[in-house]
Amino acid sequence: MTPFEYLSVLISIVIGLAITQLLSGTARLIQIRARVRPHATTLLWMATLFLLDTQIWWAAFERRDIGQWNFFLFLFYLLQPTLAFLLSYLVLPELGDEDEIDLPANFAGNRPWFFGLLALLPLVSLADEYIDAGAVPSDADAAFRVLFLLLALVAGRVHGARAQLWFAGSSLALLCGYVGLLFLHLS
Repeated sequence: MTPFEYLSVLISIVIGLAITQLLSGTARLIQIRARVRPHATTLLWMATLFLLDTQIWWAAFERRDIGQWNFFLFLFYLLQPTLAFLLSYLVLPELGDEDEIDLPANFAGNRPWFFGLLALLPLVSLADEYIDAGAVPSDADAAFRVLFLLLALVAGRVHGARAQLWFAGSSLALLCGYVGLLFLHLS
């Protein structure tokens, strides 16, 4: 077993927990739909996070050729899946037996934390790439990450429901474009 194969197990577990949170939350929302106050922004962020979680796992394959790992390099690398998990957990409330599930109120209450963590993700990703390989990402890659960071920072400060819906839709479209351009092929 290579070091990458060994270390990728924990990365896969954390990303798997994030995806589990989103998928089980989706199924639960369908089950209790009569008691859910819908919120398109939350649903768009759930789709974005599913794609983001999957993209983080997909991009992990690029590390297969790293021969030398140390604990701190791995711990820093684990930060991306950890942030992805926290975001996937924050986007939905606990879906228990309450009379009504208020998705808009949950989103508003978690908004500062959600966007703070979301803004950290591209920063950690850029730093991780530089620390790992001493590489500077391509212009398109860096531009996406900076744009995603700026969107998260602005969205964290804006309270309006229409603006939040726009940020969610724009982020999903931006991430789809990014994945389409950079990650179509596993090399």
